[in-house]
Amino acid sequence: MAPSAVSFLAMAVALMAVLHPAATNPPPPPQTPPATGTPRTCNWTLYNLFSCLPFLSTGTSLGGPPASCCGTLRAVATSPESICLCHLIGGELNQFAHINIDPVRLAVLPLVCLAIIPPDLPYMCFVGPVPPITISTAPSATLPRAALKDSVAGRG
Repeated sequence: MAPSAVSFLAMAVALMAVLHPAATNPPPPPQTPPATGTPRTCNWTLYNLFSCLPFLSTGTSLGGPPASCCGTLRAVATSPESICLCHLIGGELNQFAHINIDPVRLAVLPLVCLAIIPPDLPYMCFVGPVPPITISTAPSATLPRAALKDSVAGRG
């Protein structure tokens, strides 16, 4: 091709790109999915993971985890509820539910289930905040008015 033909072709392509309707109208912004925040408690999330307990518990036969366990783990790992896995990692679920989770099986579970645990999860477990397993039903920390009056008056 002659140099004048190449420059003409380059100009024609550039002109078409400028005059093309798609070039003048920017594409619409991508729609973002509605954000779901961190759960208030981890009770329901951990309850859904109870199908993993036969695999995780010490003293049980070493079979694979049930399919329901792996599906739930993959769903939790890719959601804001993944912060609730901190209760498994930190051992709080052992104390709360009076079960013994084998730490080696816990470490192997994401590999067996092909679940991708967020890489920053251990850091988030350490830094927090991690929602509680359940909402405390303890009495209010505020004093009744009569006790407050007595303590202010020096009688309490």
